[in-house]
Amino acid sequence: MKRIIIVGAGASGVYLSILLKKNINDICVTVLEQNQTSLKKLLATGNGRCNLSNKNISIQSYFSDRLDIVEPIIHDFSMPLQMNEIGLYTLYHNHLLYPKSEQASSVKDVFMNEAKRYGVQFLYEQQVYQIEKKDTYHIYTNQDIFQADFVILAMGSEAGKLSGIYPQRYDILKKLQLKVLPSRPSLVQMNTKPALKELKGVRIKGTFRLLKGKECVHQEKGELLFTDYGVSGIAVMQLSAYMEPDTQYKLSIDFFDELDEKQLREYIELRQRKGYNHFYDGLLNHKLSVYFEKKNVHDVQKMIMLLKRFELEITGLRSYETAQVMKGGLSLEEVNDLLEIKKYPHMYAMGEILNVDGLCGGYNLHFALSSAYRVFQAIERELYVKNK
Repeated sequence: MKRIIIVGAGASGVYLSILLKKNINDICVTVLEQNQTSLKKLLATGNGRCNLSNKNISIQSYFSDRLDIVEPIIHDFSMPLQMNEIGLYTLYHNHLLYPKSEQASSVKDVFMNEAKRYGVQFLYEQQVYQIEKKDTYHIYTNQDIFQADFVILAMGSEAGKLSGIYPQRYDILKKLQLKVLPSRPSLVQMNTKPALKELKGVRIKGTFRLLKGKECVHQEKGELLFTDYGVSGIAVMQLSAYMEPDTQYKLSIDFFDELDEKQLREYIELRQRKGYNHFYDGLLNHKLSVYFEKKNVHDVQKMIMLLKRFELEITGLRSYETAQVMKGGLSLEEVNDLLEIKKYPHMYAMGEILNVDGLCGGYNLHFALSSAYRVFQAIERELYVKNK
């Protein structure tokens, strides 16, 4: 009987355990998890609704050092089909895929019920700190030593603290002499200068541009939230994915993206002729109206700049504690197209431990589960398949 150890009971680890036990005879699958329970990060996905995937899956929504490896993995996986195979009914809401229940907890229930049905063994509070290749793989934890014929690394990342701080996840890789790219937050809020504390809690819709000098690196149309440290919101988090370390950026806000500058000029001049006592009232949120009025700007061109090209200096990103994902991790130069580590036969890596991150909108969970499916296919080829 082949012994398979999966390090990490996140989405990719639990899903892989189900696929293996459901489809392959005479294997023992054990999942080692450092936390006291499984699928902690899954419960927070999509604000608790569990955004599983996106109708517009595209490699343009991902970042990695080997996108050529990532692309077939994400495209060769049908989330609705595969979730239905394990008993989870899903529906698209516009382009976002959710469980019919719109509850991440129900997704966890389905995953864990299936894992239990097929006899997956879960061991909790097991912090793996070293893996050695001998005649078999030896996995050392704070509680025990395990042996396995196959090892799958699915330790996640420190984003959101939900997978735990667990710095050993990268130490394990380094001890194996594998290339690890430094981790840094992505899909995260921004610190700005100034931090407009008087606007805290104000939500606006518009178009937001990430500027490097005068160059627009990327732009997003959507929603922004002012905070006491800077800005948050989906659009801001998407822009954070395009930021490089040690680079100066500014955030440009277009409050009136439905009007071009000529149309806005005409509208401002019309309002000026009407002689409103408080010019910005009726144009913007009250707090924003008060903020702009205090600037005492009456020149039309300067008013256009305020309303369509309002700039804030980005002084940095918030920490991993509030990030949805982390950039960095195991370089894909270390794996083949089956996600098997080239230096170590029968050792695989998948999910967030890899240097792959996507935008908001189900892309990261799609990669987590599609990478697990790719590893399953690889192991299935090496072992034998149940008669169906």
